Amino acid sequence: MKLVAAYAAWLATIVLGLGVVGVWSSALLGLFVRARLDKYAYATYNNAVVLVLLLSWLLLVVISEAWCRQSAQKGRLLRLISRLDGALAALVVVGYALYVAGF
Repeated sequence: MKLVAAYAAWLATIVLGLGVVGVWSSALLGLFVRARLDKYAYATYNNAVVLVLLLSWLLLVVISEAWCRQSAQKGRLLRLISRLDGALAALVVVGYALYVAGF
């Protein structure tokens, strides 16, 4: 049963991580547009942002699986979920606020 809870927490972390990627990608691309930088560099900037964010997400997926499994075995899964998923949720909120505010 602990293993099922660990992988459920891991899936929640994956979904929140994808939310972070989507929101921050939009926020960073909006920043590029608002700064009125070179329009020909937009595609390169877009590719670099997406590549860095997706590689970061992939790293999160791999590392968080081990963290969730180990935390479930030690009985500390709820603490890990609150810290990890709380931080990811905060990143989504901050990224969305920056996107809406136009920074």
